[in-house]
Amino acid sequence: ARVGYWSKPPSGVLDEEIAAAVSHALTYFSAFGATVEPIDLPGGDLLDLFQYHWFTGAAARLALIPENERAGIDPGFLEIARAGAAFDAKALVAAQLQRGEFGAAMDRLLDTYDFIVSPGASIPAFDVGLEVPSGSGLSRWTEWAAFSYPINLSQQPACVIPCGMTAAGLPVGFQIVGARGDDAQVLSAAADLEAAFRPLTQAFRLKDFA
Repeated sequence: ARVGYWSKPPSGVLDEEIAAAVSHALTYFSAFGATVEPIDLPGGDLLDLFQYHWFTGAAARLALIPENERAGIDPGFLEIARAGAAFDAKALVAAQLQRGEFGAAMDRLLDTYDFIVSPGASIPAFDVGLEVPSGSGLSRWTEWAAFSYPINLSQQPACVIPCGMTAAGLPVGFQIVGARGDDAQVLSAAADLEAAFRPLTQAFRLKDFA
C-alpha cells in the first residue's frame, strides 16, 4: 500500500507527544510492505469553510426549538447558532461550492494513495465538561479537532484506533482515511493496524500498572 501521512492540522498545533507516538506507530508499516510519504491536504482555509457549514447548521437546528425550551442548551451551541444566523445566503452557497471542490481534490489525492493517515486529535484528552483545556489559550474545539472536521467536509470514511500512550497514561489516536465509498477497506486496515499497535499500549500498562 502507498500511504500519505498528514501531520499538519489546518488549525491549532500538534502536541509533541502525540506527534512522537504517531510517528513511532508509522514504523510498523514496513511490516505490511507499505510505503509512507508526508502529504499536505488540498484546499485553503478549511476552518472557515467548515464553520460556514457547522454554524449555519446550528442556526437551522436552533430555529426549530421554541424560545421557552432553550434554557438547557449548551451555551457554546447557542453562540455558534447566533453567528450562523448572521451569514448570508450567497456566502453559504459559495461555501457549499468550495466544499465540493475540496471533496473532489481529496478524491484525487486518494486516487494516488491507498490511505491517508494522521493523528486522531491534536492534543491529549483533558477534563470532562470543557470545550478546550484550561489555560490552553484555545477558544473552540475545532482547534484541537483539526484532524476531524476536514474529513467531515470531504466525506471520506475514516476510523480512529489507539496507537500508544502519553507519559501521563492518556491514549493517543491514529486516524485512517480511505477513498469515498471504501468503508470496508478502512475498517479492514483499522483491524490489522489495531492488532499491530497493541504492544504500544500494552507495554505502557505492563510497565506502569503491573
